[in-house]
Amino acid sequence: MSHAVLALAAAVSCVGGCVWSLPAVADIRARDDRPLSRRIAAAGCLTGWGTVALLAALLLTPVSWSVIGVVAATGAATATALAARSRVHRARELRATEKHWAAWGYGTPLRSTSSRCRTFLVWLLPGLIVATVVAAAVLWTGQTNPGRTIAAALMAAAVVSMFLVIVIAIVGAARGHTVRRGEAPTGPIRP
Repeated sequence: MSHAVLALAAAVSCVGGCVWSLPAVADIRARDDRPLSRRIAAAGCLTGWGTVALLAALLLTPVSWSVIGVVAATGAATATALAARSRVHRARELRATEKHWAAWGYGTPLRSTSSRCRTFLVWLLPGLIVATVVAAAVLWTGQTNPGRTIAAALMAAAVVSMFLVIVIAIVGAARGHTVRRGEAPTGPIRP
């Protein structure tokens, strides 16, 4: 497949991505009117779409596939790190909100199990994307042979396993901190 076709596909993706990138710009421009977690998530969104736009421009120049792969991997890693940081801040904000509701005597709002499933998928999806990028990078760096294919599959499985362990730890920690309405907190009360 030629570079021009891939550049066209990336450009079309960027045009379709304005559904996510324009609200992200609004969130960042709102500054303190939006929670920190939302602004960090918006920065991650813009980083991801900015990487796609940069790849569209790079594909029209005579650069090697390794440069394109490095740019794609760097953008994906940065966007994933920002998404993870956003989730951590969001969890802190939810705990602070629950603490305030409890202090006012209203109890704590219940978190649904669907939000846990959504959290699980949101944390695991970047792992699947990174695993795909790693496998593609391994396969593109040399001639395809059974050994390289097995190495790519093992590296992708290792990346997904690492993200899965992190996801299970995060969901388990979040589950331990969830306090249902009318129940006494089980952990120490923090100021």
